[in-house]
Amino acid sequence: MDGWMDELKVGWMDRLLDLMLEVADWTSDPDNDADQEALRYSLHGQGAESEFIIDEVTGRIYAQRTLDREARAVWRFVVLATDEGGEGLTGFTDVIINVWDINDNAPIFACAPDSCHGDVSENSPPGTSVMEMTATDLDDAAVGQNAMLAYRIVGNAALNGANSGADVFSINPATGAVSVAMSGLDREQTDSYVLVVEARDGGGMIGTATATIHVTDVNDHVPRFLDRTCSIRIPESSEPNTPIIELAAEDADAGENGQLTFSVVAGDPEQKFYMVSHRQEQRGTLRLKKHLDYERPGEQRFNLTIKVEDMQYSSLLHCTLEIEDCNDHVPVFIPHFIQLPAVREDVAPGTSVASVAASDLDSGFNREITYSIASESDLYHLFSVDQSGLVTVASELDREKVALHHLVILATDHGTPPLTGTATIQMALLDVNDNGPEFEAAYAPIVWENVLGPQVVRLNQSSTLLKAVDRDSEENGSPFSFSVPLEYRYSNDFHLQDNGNDTATITALRAFDRERQKEFLLPVIMTDRGSPPKTVTNTLTITIGDENDHAHIAGQKKVFINLLLLGIFLYTRWRSYKGLKEGVYHVSAHHDGWEDIRENVLNYDEEGGGEEDQVSFTHLPHHVINYAHTRVTHTSLSVSLPPPPLPAQLARKSLSFSSQDLARYLCEIIRDADQHPETAPFDSLQVFSTEGGGSLAGSLSSFSSAGLEEGTAAGHECLKEWGPRFEKLKALYERAEGSDL
Repeated sequence: MDGWMDELKVGWMDRLLDLMLEVADWTSDPDNDADQEALRYSLHGQGAESEFIIDEVTGRIYAQRTLDREARAVWRFVVLATDEGGEGLTGFTDVIINVWDINDNAPIFACAPDSCHGDVSENSPPGTSVMEMTATDLDDAAVGQNAMLAYRIVGNAALNGANSGADVFSINPATGAVSVAMSGLDREQTDSYVLVVEARDGGGMIGTATATIHVTDVNDHVPRFLDRTCSIRIPESSEPNTPIIELAAEDADAGENGQLTFSVVAGDPEQKFYMVSHRQEQRGTLRLKKHLDYERPGEQRFNLTIKVEDMQYSSLLHCTLEIEDCNDHVPVFIPHFIQLPAVREDVAPGTSVASVAASDLDSGFNREITYSIASESDLYHLFSVDQSGLVTVASELDREKVALHHLVILATDHGTPPLTGTATIQMALLDVNDNGPEFEAAYAPIVWENVLGPQVVRLNQSSTLLKAVDRDSEENGSPFSFSVPLEYRYSNDFHLQDNGNDTATITALRAFDRERQKEFLLPVIMTDRGSPPKTVTNTLTITIGDENDHAHIAGQKKVFINLLLLGIFLYTRWRSYKGLKEGVYHVSAHHDGWEDIRENVLNYDEEGGGEEDQVSFTHLPHHVINYAHTRVTHTSLSVSLPPPPLPAQLARKSLSFSSQDLARYLCEIIRDADQHPETAPFDSLQVFSTEGGGSLAGSLSSFSSAGLEEGTAAGHECLKEWGPRFEKLKALYERAEGSDL
């Protein structure tokens, strides 16, 4: 069987499931005695037993399933033939199977379904290529018309706008190239189209795809301002970078062709303004670049020309800017300092002394000015200024108060807020002799009694000289002359000596007795050297100093006490038996502390006490109501009272009192004090609240001193601070506390 068969080639129709080849027709065994029916066939190669099978007896090859030429067009196998029933010799041959094509595939667009996009510029002429719509057919192009394709547009719709005819674009039927079919593409009207393209093969199978064509922008529109006019008022005080106005423009183009730029191209020679462009938003903001000054020529109004432009086209807008004046200039005086000649201080009120004028560069109300005088420069309101700037004297001047005036004149405009300029007027006053001499100090001379004269009177602790001063200027001042009135020149008490050097000396001519006269008033006549001279009289008070030249004697004081106070007095005597030995015999009604009331109600600035150089207080009004009388004498205190009643009588008297009787009794006392102001209040509690008045220590009444803490160091030490005269009182308190213990 060698060389039995070199190769068998056969063609099968695509998708045919049937007998394709019978190998036995080409197979034989050359042996003469061979049994041809004993040959056995087998198939070998890729696809054997899966795609194709062979009948081992007959040698027929079968297709196992439907074939797809587009998946595999050629199959190659090796067929073995073995004699003697598969036990003998073997021969082989190659079998090549070609799959014949049938029209079983429709055309397919490569960009489908979502990638079919094309772009074309607006205003493109007809014939301009837009895109390629190419389809493929998997059938065999060599077999018939299965892969021969023809293209056409079956749908031509606009996504936006009104141009939706089918003739906007065309397609080459053979190549699928899409091009512009008509003029008039306008992106601003229709910016995209949708085409439905069909591809048909020779067998009649069809494939379709949807293509989107975008019309790209061309800069074919001129930008224009939305506003045709522009008029603005801005204040002069606006700060740099302040936004003034926002301008908007329109441009139908898109992308970079629709991005706009704004600028000031005329009317601003000093570059006071600038534009900020918001290109994509198609708007611009006019801003201030430099400060404005309404007072400068040419800056009351600006006529600006503003341009808006895209990459190719532009347009202009004329804008008028009116500048509003602001109060930014201070009134100015020329000159701002005026030095006037000296003026006599007795110049009459209403006299004009100066005239000032201020100017303001602002306009309108901002330049109207009101004049005034700063109050701190004219504390006494001596001057005034009217609205013409005339400064006059308003009241009498006094060089001794203010010798040199520095008037600050204010010029205030009527702007908002108002601004003020100042000018200073300096004016000195000429002195007029309108002040006489005065004592240099507040002299308080003391001449001690019982000193024989003559003795020079010491006017203060350091000097015996009487000196004078004059508030006028030097030419109206010293030298001064001193004298006394004529009736005092030959007095036997004092003598005044003018020393001729602006001083005088006073001499006491005799010895004085203070108990006869406490002080002397000496008029001193002093004259300055002014023109005309000024003469004044000052009185010098000379005090006679007291000497301890009288012995101490016991004093007497008569006191009228009503029955109730007598009962209180006897009760406190009984409570203070131990304290009586020390001379303390009263217990305060407010606390348990001991208080000394031996001298009853005293006022320390009263005169009295037993010396002849003091006047004793011994007179009482005659209208005092006498309820009971007794007489108590204790050391230096003598109280004239009738003898006290016996204890039994006092007890019987007290038994007759009820609460109603006591209330009536107190009411009668109060009514009597109210109706008779001349009645001394010694029979009521009023006296105790004033006891000890007139002392630096205050009242020593038990009613007023109820807050004094008994037994504390502070309660007694404060007495020491009042001076040596209270040392004895402090000792009495300390002894009273010691005896109570």
